[in-house]
Order: sequence, then structure tokens, then C-alpha cells
Amino acid sequence: MTCKEVEQMIMPYINDELTDKQLGPFLEHINACKSCYEELEIYYTIYAGLSQLDGENEGRDMHNLLQEALHASEQRVRGRVLLNVYYVVSQVLAMAALVAIIVMEIVKL
Repeated sequence: MTCKEVEQMIMPYINDELTDKQLGPFLEHINACKSCYEELEIYYTIYAGLSQLDGENEGRDMHNLLQEALHASEQRVRGRVLLNVYYVVSQVLAMAALVAIIVMEIVKL
């Protein structure tokens, strides 16, 4: 993912509008690219600062809020990966059971 692509995804990230498919590569890039992380931090600070004016997140450290949001996003991606692994494993086991049943039926004949 390029810096330009990530920069276009910053506001959708802040507004929790990224899909799970988009979120993984976005987070990988943010964690690896200091420039994009700083860009995200600027936008997030502005967004969180505005929400403080509305009484939300009052007195909270903006940096910690961003870290918490990134951590929650990483957990979301990990959860999705685990769910996908579980799905694939269950499908493989179901197919193996089906093959075993078919083989047992053939052996009976």
C-alpha cells in the first residue's frame, strides 16, 4: 500500500468506515511508515479535539486515544483472521468427514 493510498484512508479510518480487508494493510503501513503515522496522528488529534468541545473524551490524552484506537483496530483484524482460519479448518474437516463416509460406503459394497 502506498502513502498516497493510506493518506486517502485516514478519515475513513477515523470514522470507522474501513472494511476488514482495507484495515489490515492500512495498519501495517501506519505501523511501518513514520510519515503516515504522523499524518494520522494530526488528523486524529484534530478530530478528538473537536469531540472534546462536544464533551466527549474530555481531559483525555490524544496520543493515548489514538493508541487505543489502533490497538482496537489490530484486535479487530486479528479476530477476523482467526475467524477465517476457523472457517477454513471447519470446511476441511467437513470435507474429510464426507470423504470418510463415502469411502466407508464404497468399502461396504
